[in-house]
Amino acid sequence: MKKNPRSSWTSWVGVARWVGVLLSTAGWSGALRPPAEGLSSRVLVEDAQRMRVWYDAFPGRSSVVLNLGDDGHYAFVTHRLQAAGKTPVNSPELFRRLARSRERSRGRPFMGPLQVSEAGLWCDHAVLVRPPVTSPSGDTLTFHPYVRVSCLGGADYVYADVLVQETLRDDSRRSLVASRAGEEFGGGTDFIDVGAEARVKGAEGRLLRVESLALAVDEATGRELVSYTVARTSLALRPDGGFQLLHPRQLVPGPSEDILLCQRRGGSDCDYALAALEDGVPEPFAAVPTGLAGALPGAPGHFSPEDYWPLPRAHDARRLYVPVRALLSPGSRNHLPCTVERYVSARLKLLDSQDGVTCTQAVDPRALLPTGQSSSTFNALLDTSYLLNANRPDAPQCQAAFLLDKPASLSFTLVGEARCPNADGSSSLEPFFLSEAIDRRSPTQRRLLFREGCLAEGTPITLADGRGVPVERVQLGDRVRVDTLGAVLTVTDVARGQESAPLVLLRDSAGREVRLTGNHPVLLADGRVVAAGSLRARDEVRTDGGVTRLTSVRRVPADGQRVFNLRLGTEKELARLAPGSQTTLFAGGFLVGDLAMQRALQSAPRPAAPLARPWLRDLRHARARAH
Repeated sequence: MKKNPRSSWTSWVGVARWVGVLLSTAGWSGALRPPAEGLSSRVLVEDAQRMRVWYDAFPGRSSVVLNLGDDGHYAFVTHRLQAAGKTPVNSPELFRRLARSRERSRGRPFMGPLQVSEAGLWCDHAVLVRPPVTSPSGDTLTFHPYVRVSCLGGADYVYADVLVQETLRDDSRRSLVASRAGEEFGGGTDFIDVGAEARVKGAEGRLLRVESLALAVDEATGRELVSYTVARTSLALRPDGGFQLLHPRQLVPGPSEDILLCQRRGGSDCDYALAALEDGVPEPFAAVPTGLAGALPGAPGHFSPEDYWPLPRAHDARRLYVPVRALLSPGSRNHLPCTVERYVSARLKLLDSQDGVTCTQAVDPRALLPTGQSSSTFNALLDTSYLLNANRPDAPQCQAAFLLDKPASLSFTLVGEARCPNADGSSSLEPFFLSEAIDRRSPTQRRLLFREGCLAEGTPITLADGRGVPVERVQLGDRVRVDTLGAVLTVTDVARGQESAPLVLLRDSAGREVRLTGNHPVLLADGRVVAAGSLRARDEVRTDGGVTRLTSVRRVPADGQRVFNLRLGTEKELARLAPGSQTTLFAGGFLVGDLAMQRALQSAPRPAAPLARPWLRDLRHARARAH
C-alpha cells in the first residue's frame, strides 16, 4: 500500500516537536515551597528528632543513605516532599519511583553501615556553612548555609532541601529558624540552588543544626539515591578571625573570574604554575618541577617565592595539585579566644561542574592541621586525585587529563571541637562546622580551570612577511599571519611547558605536517573548530594553500618535549576584527587556533542531555507552579 506523504510529513513534524521538547527540558531548576510553609514546624522538628537517632548511630559520616523500606524513613521523606509542595498529583513519576524503591527495599536486607558512606556513592550530598556575619552589637549571628548535590554523570531529577534549627546542647528542645527547598530536572552535576538565611542570637548552651534531605534519580542508568546530612555548630562561638581561604585565588587580573591553574604549561595569565626553584626563585614549567607557585600580581608570568608549595612527592603529571592556604580560628566565647581541641574531619573537594565528578584529597589533611591554637595558618599543596563518587567500573579518574579546561568548583570543610574558657576559670568543648568555597555562590572568583593545549617545539609559524619561524623563537610583539588574505595579528603572550601525553601528528596530501596536543583547535574546511584529537584521516581542513584532505592522523610519543602556544591580538586589533573572525595562525601550514581559541573551545558548554520521557509530566507541573 502506498504511504500517505502527508501522514509521513506529519509524523516527522511530531518527531521534531518531540525532540524540541526534550532539548528544551534539560537543565531546568526552580525553587519549591519552603517546607515550613507546607507543614507545621512541630511535625518537621519531630521528624528531624527521630532521624537524629539514625544519623548519630554512624559517627564520622557526613551523609547517610536512607532506607525507603523502613516505615520511619519513608514517612520522613514523603513528609518533607509534601511540605515542599510535591504530591502524587503534580509529581506522579517521582512518587511512582519512591513507591517502587520502597517495594524493592522491603524485599532485600538493608546493609546498614556498608551503605552509609559518602565514598563510593553515585551522588555527593553536602551542606556548606560559611562563618556567620556578626551584627554590630555582637548579639546576632547571620548564617547562609546551602546544599550541594553533585551526581556522577548527572541525573534526570534532583530534590534538595535545607532546614535550619536552633537547639539546646542536649537536643531536648528545638525551634525551626529557616527552611528552603528546590529541584532540578536534567542536570544534577552541580546543584547548589538551595540555601537559607538564618538569623539567630548568640547564646550559651545552644547549637545551630543544619540538616538536608537530597533525592536523585536517573532513568537511563536506574541509579537512585536518598541521602540525609547534618551540620552542627555552637552558637556560643563568635567568628573572630573565622575561616578565610587565602589560596587558591585569582592573582592575575583578567576579564573573567576564573582562577587558572597551569600545571604543566601556560602563559602570563596563569595564577598558578608548576615550577622548580632556581636560586630561590620559582621557574615555571620546568622539565622536572619541584612544587607549585603563585603568580606575582604586579608581574604576570613571574612567580612568587613566598607563594610556593613543595610537591608532597615526586611530580606525577596525572595528578591534580591544589594549593591551599587558609587562616583558621574557631572563634571566641565570652570575649576570650578558644583553641582547637581536635578536628573530627577535614575534607577538600574539587568538583567538575560539567560531569559531576567529585575529587578529594588522597591523604587525610587532619595530620597537617594545627591544634591547641586560637589562630593558625594551614598551608599545603593537596593532591586531589581520589574519586569520591565512584560507584561504577567505568567511572572516570580524577586526573589532570580529565579535568583539563573544565570548570571546577572547590570546597573546604572543617568539623571539630574548640576548647573555650568558662567564667569560673574552667573550660568546655564547643563544636564547630566551618566551610569555604569557590563556586557560583562565591562573591568574586566563581571557578577554577586547569589549562593546557600547545604546539610541539620546532613547529614553523608563518610571520607577517611570510617567513616560517620555529614556535619557540616567536617573541612578544611579533606579527603573524592569521588567514590566506594576509591579515596579521600581534603576539601578546607566549605559553610554554612540557608534554608527557602523546601528541597528534597531522599530515596532508601536499606533504604538510604538524604535531600538536590533542586539545589544540584546528579549523575544518567548513569553518568549524575542533580539537586535534578528534580528527580522522580524510577529514578536510584549512591550510595556507586552501582546503586540503588529511592523509594521516597519528598519536606519537611526546617524551617530555617542550610545547608552546601563542595569544594573538592587541586590544585595538581585536576591536577591529570583523564579527565572526577568529584569532588563528598557520602552524606547519595548517590553520589552527591560538591560546584564546583553545580555551574557548575547551570551555564551551556541552549540550545537556534530554530529559527522560517519564519525567516530562513532573516537569510541566513544576514549570506551571513556577509561573
